[in-house]
Amino acid sequence: MQAVATGDANAFRVVAEALEPRLERFFSQLGVPHADRDDLYQDTCLRLYRAAGAYDPRRPFLPWALTVARRVMLNWHRAHKPTVALEEADGVSDNQRAPGAGAEADIWPFARARLTSAAYELLWLCYGEDFEPSEIAAMTGRTAVHVRVLLHRARAALASALEKAGETDTLKKRR
Repeated sequence: MQAVATGDANAFRVVAEALEPRLERFFSQLGVPHADRDDLYQDTCLRLYRAAGAYDPRRPFLPWALTVARRVMLNWHRAHKPTVALEEADGVSDNQRAPGAGAEADIWPFARARLTSAAYELLWLCYGEDFEPSEIAAMTGRTAVHVRVLLHRARAALASALEKAGETDTLKKRR
């Protein structure tokens, strides 16, 4: 990023190509439709390029980049709040697939369908992206202690949802 800050566009091409699969997975897991992920990726890269001079090379790059990507995604969500026609609202919850057999493979869709977006995001950053609470805190603008508390609550909410769905075996394996 230091080379990018000096105006080296080729250096940023290397950064952008390395980030592409990571951002694709990040946006996918946080519920961004496939058709919009490329736009968010491009917007994130543009913002990273413009902010290259603000990057502190003493700090890890990926949490900084994902913080930018998260903010881009939040802006996109604000602009594209999903709506469902009132007549269709009854069928929305019925179409959600219960985990059933093989719930471990379906834990992320199961969690996304039953947790708040904030709780799901924290769980994904912790377990899906393997970030420490202190890194998540820096990305989300919270303290590390607050992130730990929210992770505890999110895990409890997921455990409760799994119990209600009859997935106590999955719960025991994860503990």
